[in-house]
Amino acid sequence: MNDNLLIYRHICFILALFLLTGCDLKPKPPLKVGTNVWPGYETLFLARSLGLYQKDAVKMVELPSATEVSHAFSHRLLDVAALTLDEVLTLAQYQSDIRVILVMDVSHGGDVLLAKADITNMAAIKGKRIGVERGAVGAILLDGALTAANLTATDIDIIHLSIDEQYEAYFNNEIDAVVTFEPVKTQLLQLGAKPLFDSSQIPNRIIDVLVTRQEVIEQRSDDLTQLLATYFKALHYLNTHKEEAAIKIAPRLMVSPSEVFSQFNGLILPDLSDNIKFFSATTSTLKTSASTLATLMLEQKLLTKNIMIDNLIDGTFLPKKGVQ
Repeated sequence: MNDNLLIYRHICFILALFLLTGCDLKPKPPLKVGTNVWPGYETLFLARSLGLYQKDAVKMVELPSATEVSHAFSHRLLDVAALTLDEVLTLAQYQSDIRVILVMDVSHGGDVLLAKADITNMAAIKGKRIGVERGAVGAILLDGALTAANLTATDIDIIHLSIDEQYEAYFNNEIDAVVTFEPVKTQLLQLGAKPLFDSSQIPNRIIDVLVTRQEVIEQRSDDLTQLLATYFKALHYLNTHKEEAAIKIAPRLMVSPSEVFSQFNGLILPDLSDNIKFFSATTSTLKTSASTLATLMLEQKLLTKNIMIDNLIDGTFLPKKGVQ
């Protein structure tokens, strides 16, 4: 009788424990990470191809454009998103809980000012028609180019063109120069366009980052830590197993494996030590870049108010040690 009573009590204890902890035993939904197609974001997908994510821990969500990624993130359909820093600042003026947790790539020549062959230097663009996309990235590159030439926006005729309009406008002589990037960059170089200025001359100004929200940080900090650790493992593989990585990446970029790394021309993919410097309180590289960009965006009326940069940046989830 005593034995039966003990068994009964044991069963009741297990049932009570299950009821108390049942909600914790429910599988967590995967961390939803959204991007558009861009070489600088491919490391996240490479990690998936390599099987580095824990089972059902991460769901990669690919959307057609950066605008749609931004929209999905702002409507909380994504937990994490890859965006340009200017897109983050645009969102942050309305949503104060956004946090930058990783620098994914830095434009180092990927964005460029190309001109007709007879325009041989920056001073010669005075009075010329310059095609540029609406938005901060084009404004950043053009501002840097004009500053280097001791010119201002009033010295040129700015023609706003989306990326898909630039080739035709250049070909039809509707513009004399253009601020652009791949694939239009290569197409115009093949037409004889000459590079006058590029993003390597304004380091750390055009940046892609990974962002999340404060509520995700509070609820899923372990998942974010694991995501970034996995990212750096995949980045190490990308740098040390180039041929194998190219085979995995090629189908997503819709190029042959031999063409994969040409897609990364003009991009720097910061490793862990670089990211630590970006987020360091002593060097404040990312803070400085964000502050400079925010100021420019305010001047260009691309922002409506100041952004609290200190609250925007969170390097908590960077691995504390090197990963391989």
